[in-house]
Amino acid sequence: MKKYAAMILAIILVFSFAACGDKAGTDLAKVGDEVITSSELDQYVELYAFVQGMDLTQITDEKSMKYIKSLMLEDMISMEAMKQHFAGKEDEVLPETVDEDLQKFIDDSKAEEAVKSFLEEKKITDEALTRFYLSQYYTTAYFDEIEAGMPNLEADAKAYYEENKDSFAVDEVTASHILVDNEELAKEILDKIKAGAKFEDMAKEYGTDGTKDTGGSLGTFGRGKMVKEFEDAAFALEPGQLSDVVKTEWGYHIIKVTDKNQGIKTYDEVAESVKATLVSQESEGKIKELRDSIGVEYLTKEYTGEIKES
Repeated sequence: MKKYAAMILAIILVFSFAACGDKAGTDLAKVGDEVITSSELDQYVELYAFVQGMDLTQITDEKSMKYIKSLMLEDMISMEAMKQHFAGKEDEVLPETVDEDLQKFIDDSKAEEAVKSFLEEKKITDEALTRFYLSQYYTTAYFDEIEAGMPNLEADAKAYYEENKDSFAVDEVTASHILVDNEELAKEILDKIKAGAKFEDMAKEYGTDGTKDTGGSLGTFGRGKMVKEFEDAAFALEPGQLSDVVKTEWGYHIIKVTDKNQGIKTYDEVAESVKATLVSQESEGKIKELRDSIGVEYLTKEYTGEIKES
């Protein structure tokens, strides 16, 4: 069920900590017969931050860190519950090539210098990497199970689309620009382009920002991504049109729009993401039921399952 990979990324990380080091630290929560400790939680937060590109050193106040750890502990509890749900059914969840695939995952992780340094610094073991890798299969199996219990998913997805069409609106342009710091120079360049000079060549010759190396390309962007003066000019153009000289805080621009996409995405374009949303919504209640059936006990006053944003 690769279509749910992005949706479950945050959840699948949790298994990695069941085997990181020993059971040192304070017991925080008990899921069935499995205890999650403060040491495991601390390592989970570190790994999650690494994968997501978060800089934990920027979080200096205790309340914010406590909030993050509370969320992460809930993830750990939910993931442990999913694993226990499939106890005795591992052969149905894991592929036949799991051993070979797992070894390749571990080898590839250690071959990446940044990852290798992180694993060594945080003392993340091969066993921890194993749990991390295998977790994706249990999570995928659980979401597959939820989806299988939604026989009207296609009809529900179409209904959701019709009821929320505005949320699928698209308003974006694909554009290039030439940025210079002199208005007169900008006018001269514009005249040269109108006289037949290639926009990309002019960008490479005169541009003053990093886009000059790619012919001035800015790629595709929606509203709110550029300063107002630039945005107003770009969205007023049709594909193939050039702007007049546009002044912003960055200097003087000549803008060329090569594509424009406005309107509502079709159902076919968004069907998979809509279904993933509905499965995710359904999973919230199912995971709560699963946790209740397996049994979750909080073992400290610090973490009680009540999440308070700082």
